[in-house]
Amino acid sequence: MDDHSSSTNIISDPVTPAFIESMVDRVIEHIVDKLEELDISLDYIAAALIGTDALSLGVTQTVKGRAGHSVSASPAPIAETADKKH
Repeated sequence: MDDHSSSTNIISDPVTPAFIESMVDRVIEHIVDKLEELDISLDYIAAALIGTDALSLGVTQTVKGRAGHSVSASPAPIAETADKKH
């Protein structure tokens, strides 16, 4: 047994299609998790803009779809700091 074969043979198993598929599945799962975190963050922002809470917005989206909004939701008032004259 020579030193060269033991130092270069770090991976003993060949890279198989099953291994590649497993790695791709892990990457996709990680990306989906991050997108779900982003979606939750955007729900909080959208809820603040339309004057509701993020949980209600999430439930409404689940029932009515992404473009769904509740009938009672009304836009939150926007501060008029720039237009006010003192």
